[in-house]
Amino acid sequence: MAKGMAKKEWQQDTAGIPRSSSPLPFVLPLVIFLMIASRYPDFASEEEPDTILRSAQWYLGMIALQVVLAVGALVYFRKIYLQHFPFQVSLLSVAVGALGVVIWIGICSLQLEPKVLGLLGFDFSRPSFDPFTLQSSVVRAAFLCFRMLLLVVIVPLIEELFLRGWFVRWVEDPEWENLPLHGLSWKALLAASAYGVLTHPTEAIAAFVWFGLVSWLMNKTGSLWDCVVAHAVTNLLLGIYVLIFAQWHLW
Repeated sequence: MAKGMAKKEWQQDTAGIPRSSSPLPFVLPLVIFLMIASRYPDFASEEEPDTILRSAQWYLGMIALQVVLAVGALVYFRKIYLQHFPFQVSLLSVAVGALGVVIWIGICSLQLEPKVLGLLGFDFSRPSFDPFTLQSSVVRAAFLCFRMLLLVVIVPLIEELFLRGWFVRWVEDPEWENLPLHGLSWKALLAASAYGVLTHPTEAIAAFVWFGLVSWLMNKTGSLWDCVVAHAVTNLLLGIYVLIFAQWHLW
C-alpha cells in the first residue's frame, strides 16, 4: 500500500515538470553500438586458426570501443534518464526475466523460422561461433568476458532506453516527453514487438513474444528500469545456458 501511494504521489508531483524533448539521449547510445557492430568481423565462417584468432582480436577491439563509447554516452546523459524515469525496480522484473529466457530458448528450439522460410524457398541458418576453438586462452577469456558484459549490461541499457524511453512513447504520441510507460495503446505495444522482430530476424517469433512480455511488464509497473532488469536477467541466464550447453547460435 505504501509503495503504491508513493508511486501515485510521484506521478502527481512530476506530472507538470517539463522534460527533455530531444530523443538524442535515448537514440545515440544504440546508434553508436549498431554502427560499430556493423564492422564486426565474420570470424564465425573462418577455418584457419590464425585467421580466427586475428578476427577475434579485432572483434575484442570493436567491443571495447562499444563499451567505452556506450558507457560514456550513458554517463553523460544520466540526469536526463533519471529526469524521465526515477530509479524504481520491482522483484517482478526478475521473475519476468527468468520466464523470458524459458520462452526464448523454448521457441528457438522449435526451429520455426527455418521451417517457415524453407517452405518459401529461402536458405535460413543461424551463424554461430565456438569461442573455445580460440587457441589463445587470454583472447578466449577476454572474448567471453566482453561478450557477457555486452549481453548483460550494455545491451539491456541502451536497447531499453531507446525502445521504452523514446520509441514506444513517440509511436503513442509525437509529443512523447511527458508520457508515462503504463497505459499505452496496443499501437505502441505492438511497435515494441515489431522492433524485436526487425532486430532479431533469426529469432523473429521468440523476439515477438519476448518483447511483448516485457511490454506487459512496462505497462504494469510503468518503470523503465524494470524493463532493463528483466532484459538483463534474460540475457544473463541465456548466456549461462549458451556456455553450459554450447548453443552458440543463441547469442
